[in-house]
Amino acid sequence: MSESTKAGGGLAQKILVGTDGSETASIAVRRATSIAAANGAELVIVSAYSARPPGKLGSGIGSSDAAWAATAEAAAREHVNGAVQAAKDAGVAAVSGDAVAGDPAEVLLSEAEKRGVDLLVVGSKGMQSSSRFLLGSVPNNVSHHTPCDLLIVRTTK
Repeated sequence: MSESTKAGGGLAQKILVGTDGSETASIAVRRATSIAAANGAELVIVSAYSARPPGKLGSGIGSSDAAWAATAEAAAREHVNGAVQAAKDAGVAAVSGDAVAGDPAEVLLSEAEKRGVDLLVVGSKGMQSSSRFLLGSVPNNVSHHTPCDLLIVRTTK
């Protein structure tokens, strides 16, 4: 990527999008795929998963925790693999994906920084119906800390 692309607001060359396999996440993935295909950009698809059962505290990992983590990781990888294949089918030449353990917003931010992306795409899922100005926790957290440009795709009606 040239310096003029970074500083001049040019076209994104490396795009990161997150998915959890939901229909709303698929809308964000399709938008990121469309942008990547149109610009010949590299696309990275990430799915965050929890390595611990909901509500589980403490540092010890028992066999049931390990089974939970393996199942959660397998589901995340399945989401990523499906999205990667859809991106390839849509004409994105350079596409990769990964399942990463952790909080979704933290995973997106750290992966964006680690991979040096210049556009992060997230869905707006979680918009509060009582207030049109409040984003869901992932897009809200990401928007305050992103190391690159951010596109929040409207995924709710």
